[in-house]
Formats: sequence, structure tokens, C-alpha cells
Amino acid sequence: MEKKDGVLIDIKEDDLELLKSNPDEFWKGVTKIGEYAFWDCKKSLTSINIPEGVTEIEECAFSRCSNLRKIIIPESLTKIRANAFDGCSSLTSITIPKGVTKIEWDAFRYCSSLTSVTIPEGVTEIQSGAFEGCSSLKSVTIPNTVRWIGWNVFRDCSSLTSVTIPEGVISIGKWAFVNCSSLPSITIPNSVTEIGEDAFWGCSNLREIIIPEGVEIEEETFRY
Repeated sequence: MEKKDGVLIDIKEDDLELLKSNPDEFWKGVTKIGEYAFWDCKKSLTSINIPEGVTEIEECAFSRCSNLRKIIIPESLTKIRANAFDGCSSLTSITIPKGVTKIEWDAFRYCSSLTSVTIPEGVTEIQSGAFEGCSSLKSVTIPNTVRWIGWNVFRDCSSLTSVTIPEGVISIGKWAFVNCSSLPSITIPNSVTEIGEDAFWGCSNLREIIIPEGVEIEEETFRY
């Protein structure tokens, strides 16, 4: 384990013993969790409580922590970077704090046990692949502050039965809801001006679609 200018990096399996026995010492002086910090800590990391004062979780910080089931994120956090929790296949729920304004690309990709997620007011972008492959995710409410839903955001979320797209969303990206095969209906708000190619491809249970006039719909958006 290393700490450099408040950034926690290079956690080994042995360092997790200190996290368990003396968390105050483990987190002392830490303001950011660095790139790949906990990457591939598969064996021992089952839960983690990130303390107040930590402001960023950098790229791939918890990627492939496949036994991580529970995480508490502090209100001080403002950034969750790309691939931060990619492949955390045992993680069941997560609450994103209010200071976060973007959910970066692939942040929670393949969190296949994730059943619920709270996206706070203040988030303006859900970037490409953010929840791709979250096959246990059943419902999600997108806050009114979101303007862009990126490519592949909910791709292969096969358990998704309810999603609320609020007024204010301008663009729904390509393949955003591909293979959401349990989704029965969708309402597109008046603020949307563009729905990307194949955005709802493979939504085989989709029975009701409400789309306002003037929306630009790419080729084969609803094919299945």
C-alpha cells in the first residue's frame, strides 16, 4: 500500500488486514482512491466503508473485486471515474452521493448482482456503459438534472422492468437499452430531440412506447 499526496494506491491482499483491524490508520490522510487501487482484490474484500473526506474514486479503483458485496460512500465524494466498480459482480446496491455530477463510462458495468441504485439530483450525465450488464437491476429513476444518457448505459439489463426518463433529457444514445427484455413500456419526454440507433433493440416485452413529435429516431431503434 502507498499513499502519495493524499492518493491511496496499490493495495495488496495483505493490506486488507489493516483495513479490518485499524481502519483509521488505513485511511489516514487519504482524500482520493487512486487508479487500480483495489483492483482484483477478489479474496478478502467483501465490504468497505469509505470515510468522509474522500472526494474521488479514480479509474478502475475497485474493478474486478468480485466478492465485494457492500460499500458505503461518503457525502464528501464528488467524482466516480470510469470503470470504478467494473466487474464487482457481488455488489447488490449502491447510493451515489449528491455531490457527484457525472456517472462516468463503464462505472458499474457488469455489476450483475446490483438490484437497486440511487442516482441523486445534480447528476447531469450518465455516460456510456455506466450500468451495462447489470442483469439483476429491476428499476431505476433518473433525476431531472440529467441531460444525456450515453451509449450502452443500460445494455443487457435484462431484469429492468421500470425506468423513468425525466423532462430535461435531450439525448438517448445508441444501444442505451439494448436487450432490456423485461421492460414493458417507456415514455420519452418532450425534451428529447434524439434517440440513437438500436437504442431499444431486443426489448422483446416492450408493448407501449410514447414518443413526442419531432424526435429524431435513428434506423432500427426499436427492432427486435
